[in-house]
This record gives sequence, C-alpha cells and structure tokens, in this order.
Amino acid sequence: MKKEISKSRALRRRLLSVLLICFITIMIIFVFVFNLVYKRSTNIVVSHTSKIASNTVDTTAHGFYQVTLGNLQSSLESFGTNICTVLGSLQDIPDIDQELVLKTHMIDFFEIDTSREFNDVIGFTYSNGEFHSIPSEPECDRMIQQAVEALDKEYAKESSFYGVGNTLQRNIEQYTEISTGIYTLEGQGFICAWDHLINHNVGYDDICYGIILFDQNHYKDLINEIAAEQTDSLLGEMNDLFQRSIYIMVAVISGVLILFIVISVILSKKLSDPIVTEHDMLVKVNEMKTTFLSDASHELKTPLATMSGYAQNAEMELANGGDTAALQEKLKRISSEANRMALMVTQILDATRIEEGRMVLEPAPCDIDSLVRETVETYFAVLNKNNNRLAIRIPLELPKVNADSSRLQRVFVNLISNALKHTKNGTILIKAEEEGNFIKVTVKDTGSGISAEDMPHIWDRYYKGKHSETGTGLGLYICKFIIESHGGKIWAESEVGKGTSFMFTLPV
Repeated sequence: MKKEISKSRALRRRLLSVLLICFITIMIIFVFVFNLVYKRSTNIVVSHTSKIASNTVDTTAHGFYQVTLGNLQSSLESFGTNICTVLGSLQDIPDIDQELVLKTHMIDFFEIDTSREFNDVIGFTYSNGEFHSIPSEPECDRMIQQAVEALDKEYAKESSFYGVGNTLQRNIEQYTEISTGIYTLEGQGFICAWDHLINHNVGYDDICYGIILFDQNHYKDLINEIAAEQTDSLLGEMNDLFQRSIYIMVAVISGVLILFIVISVILSKKLSDPIVTEHDMLVKVNEMKTTFLSDASHELKTPLATMSGYAQNAEMELANGGDTAALQEKLKRISSEANRMALMVTQILDATRIEEGRMVLEPAPCDIDSLVRETVETYFAVLNKNNNRLAIRIPLELPKVNADSSRLQRVFVNLISNALKHTKNGTILIKAEEEGNFIKVTVKDTGSGISAEDMPHIWDRYYKGKHSETGTGLGLYICKFIIESHGGKIWAESEVGKGTSFMFTLPV
C-alpha cells in the first residue's frame, strides 16, 4: 500500500514537473517569439516614420527655398532701382568707381555683417570672370567659393534642366536681362540670386551683383529632431507594454500552478484584457499618425506641383517673349499656392507646439474689427477658390479684447478657410457683438453644412470628416485650444445643405 502511495506521489510529482517544464518551455518560446515580433515592429515603425518625415521635410524644403529665392530676387530688383538712382546723383563726379558704390550700398541695403563673426548672408559682385565678396574678407571669399562649388554640383546633377556643362559663372554671364537664381538642398543648403546693373540702366557698366544665403537647412534638424522624439516616445510606450506583458504572463503561469488550469485560464483572460485594450489604442494612435503624415504629404505636394507647373510655364513664356499679363497671372498663382502651403505648414507646427506644451500666448488689448479686416485682406483672395462673397458686420464701438493677436488671427484664418472650402457661390458672414463681459464672434457660411455623424468629432485632432478629401484635420483642433486658452469657449451649429455657423467668445 505504501509503495502504491509512493508511486502515486512520485507520479504526481513527475506530472507536476512535466507541467512545470511545459509551461516554462512555452513561456520561453512565447517570450522569444514575442521579442522577435516586437523588434520587427520597432524596425518597421522607425523605418516608416523616418521615411515619411524625410519626404515631408524635402517637400516643405522645396517650397521654402522657392519662396525665399523669389523674395531674394524681388529685393535685388528693388536694390537695382535704388542704386541706379544713387549712381545718377553721382554722375558728375569724374572716374567714379561704380562697383565700389554698389558694394557700399549693398552692405546697408541687405544689412550684411561686416565684422569677423559672419552670419549666413554674404553679398558678391561678378565682373571680368571673378567673384568679389561683400564684405571683402578672405573668409568671405572662401565661403563664396564653397557656395559656388556646391551650386555647380547642382547644375551638374540637374543637367537635363540646366544644360550639360552649365555652371554658376556661365549662368551669370548668359542671363543678363533678368534677375534669376538657384538653390541646392544638398549639404548645409545654399540659395543664390543675382541681377545685372545694366538691367536697370543701360548706361552703366555690366556689373553683376548678388546675394548668397548660407546654412539654409538648419530647420531640417529641428523637424527631424521632432520626428525622432515622437518615434522615441512611441517606442518607449511599446517597450513598456512589452515589459508589462511579460510580467502578466509570469503571474498567469504562477496562477496556473497554484489555482489549477481552469482558474488560471480565466485569470489569464482577465489579465490580458488591459493588454489588448492598450494595444488597440496604440495601434489606433499609430494608424491616425500614419494617415495624418500621408495626408499632410499629399496636401503639401499639391500646391508644390501647381507652383512648379506655373513656374515652368512662366519660364517658357518668358524665354519666348510671352505676354506680361499672362506672366503676372502665373506668378500670382504661384504666390497664392505658396501662401496656401505656408498655412498648412503653420497648422502642423501649431499642432506640434500644442502637443509639446510649447504654445505660449502673449495677450494684449486687441481690436477685433482691425484683426478681421487684416486677416481678410491677407488671406481671403488666396483662399477663395469658389466665387464666394464676404460680409463683415462689426460695430465700431465694440470694446477690445485681451488676446494674442497672432494666435487669434490663426483662428480666423482656419474658420474662414473652412467656410470657403465648403461653400460655392455663397456668402461668408463675419460678425461680432458684445454679450455681457464677453465679445461673441460668428463666422457663418451658406455651404454644404456638417452632418450629424461628423459633428461630435469636428474638434478632434486629425479628424477631417467622412466626406472631406482635403485638409490636415488640425484646424478646428487648434482653434479650440487657442480660444479656450484665452478663457473663452467655441461651438458650432450646422444644418446639412444650408450652411454652418462657428461661434466663439472672448473676455472683454
């Protein structure tokens, strides 16, 4: 009998040992597989996030460089007009050195640093096949040579566009009838624009003058740093989730050994529910961010492609002696698309500042009427693509509000932009009125309206609506944050097919 009991106990011990070994083996295998999946997921997240961030940076960079180059060319043309006036007043002076006068005035006009601590702006003149730096310092000469070599590489890389064997010097010597320029995104980034003195008065020497901007890629590091921080944050959450999962599985196995298999299965299911929930939330957030980055890239590429098309057409018409009015219309379209692109980039940066708690308000007495009219003058013509009309009803005696005017202007731009986007051949009404200690502002349109399905989610970050194909889904999210940060509130009323009214209040 004792032998039978001993055998039974030994069998139970063996079974317990086998059960323990099986569970430990399963645990090891599961942890190993889970670790492989985790590493694979981490690599995919890092790879896709880096790729999307890189594409977004490149798309934004081209728009930034083109706008900066255009502004630089306009400044050079203005300078050419001014310097011709100066030279005209000095024409009675015999043997005047025109290039010296030009250099002196370029330093003042473009605020070029003449000290040893050079900034990122250097002027130059080009005559007799040589570059002459402004200010005339060996270090400036070296920096200009470095920029010329980098820009020559850009000519060589884009030989199908600029022509085989083309260089910066050849372009300067060939294009003497217009103000032109070039930029390169490679390395630290250079933007170079130039003009010729004879373009403004044929009586002067053929002296080329220009400006080179250095280190224009510094903002890329900031954008990449923000993307890296977001990626690290996501990976940190995944790592925490992985560790918590391991701890829970160990607890489940201990429960199996103590409370029998059935009870342990129930306990395992209860403990795994939070993991599934958190995993689903993490996947949802990741999908939202991936969708947002994809949509943002598409939204930024659209105006960029339009700008590129108009620019190429303008260049062809200019080369063929095209109509000035047609060229002006194309340049107007390019400017409009550049402003629209700048609005989208500003929205993305504002959302990033809100997420990181870096959006700081600087309230001051602010006149609603002046702010609305300034916003309308700046953006209405740019955003109005659907032949809409605008009405402003703001009493002259309306009290001022204590608000950050730049942030409040962002609210008006977003609300007016939404109204114009969803309204065709309609009316946009902006009105303000005093209600107690608050100013109530209304932006009303006669557009398509907001469905009851979308209305509860319009203030959510990244939400664009079921029937909206454009936008970043950040505008109303930013508006809500700004208004509530000022101590006010914002809400919306809408009827499908009849229009939408957005209203917000601000303290007097």
